This record gives sequence, C-alpha cells and structure tokens, in this order.
Amino acid sequence: MTAPHTSASAQDRAQASGSAAATVVAPITVREIEPLRFGTVATGDTGGTLTLSPSSGATSVTGSLRSICPSGSSCTASPGIFDVRGEAGRSYRVTAPAQAVAARAGGGGTLNVTSITIATQSVPGPGARGTLDDAGNDRFKVGGTLQVAPDSTAGTYVAEMEMVVSYD
Repeated sequence: MTAPHTSASAQDRAQASGSAAATVVAPITVREIEPLRFGTVATGDTGGTLTLSPSSGATSVTGSLRSICPSGSSCTASPGIFDVRGEAGRSYRVTAPAQAVAARAGGGGTLNVTSITIATQSVPGPGARGTLDDAGNDRFKVGGTLQVAPDSTAGTYVAEMEMVVSYD
C-alpha cells in the first residue's frame, strides 16, 4: 500500500534584515604651545645631566653641570606644553620618542635628550594618558633629561621631538 500523496512545503531558506552602525568622532589634534626648555647651563670637567620634571617643573643636576639662570628669568628650565583637542569626554594617549638628539645651531655638536616623560593636565601625576574635558580640550607637559658631555661646544642646541596623540 502506498501513502497518499500530500503537498508538504519544506522551507529551504530564511531571510532577515540586519543593520550596521558607526559613530564618527571629531579628529584629535595636538599642537605645541611652549617648547621644552632645559635652560642655560654651564659644565665643568665631568659634564653631567639636567633632569626636568614635566608635572612640577623641578630640575635636578648631576656631575659638574649647573644652571646659570637667575630664578624666574627667561633662560630657566621649563616643561614643554602641548594642547590637545578632540571629542569631548574621550580618553587619549601620548606617544613620545624614547630619546632625541639636539643639534647645535650652526653645526659642531650634539646633546642627547633621554627619559622623555609626559604629564597630562586631566590625570594627576606622570603618565601619558589623559581625558578631554567637556569642551574637548586638554594639555600635557613634557620633561626629560639633557646629557651634556664635558667637552660640549658652547651654543644653542635644538631637538625635534614628535609627539603623537591618539584616542584610547
């Protein structure tokens, strides 16, 4: 005996609609407000280092290196200051070079800048992370250590330091 033929509809395909979403944030930007200044220094027969704190602006020296600027004058050491702008409330990070080479204007010598450190305005203490305020603004300061050899040629030395900011 055979079963009666019935019409059964098997579903071999299904369909649904989906969606895609994206959020576009304001571009993040950074610009230098003040350059990092190690000030005016003199060195003796051993050379030395000058370390500048980005958060406090305090300096410390080693070896025969010494600052020869009167306190509060334009030749004293001061941290570099950078302005960051972007999407309000977003966190960001700063990537600084590990070191930089300062070349003497007119040639004839170099000095190393090492231990480059960051302190953001929005996050207390040293650190390379910050948060943009309600208007999308923040600042960070840059410090580091200047190494001066005893036979360094007198003159003005300048290093280019590329600071990169990105959203976290």
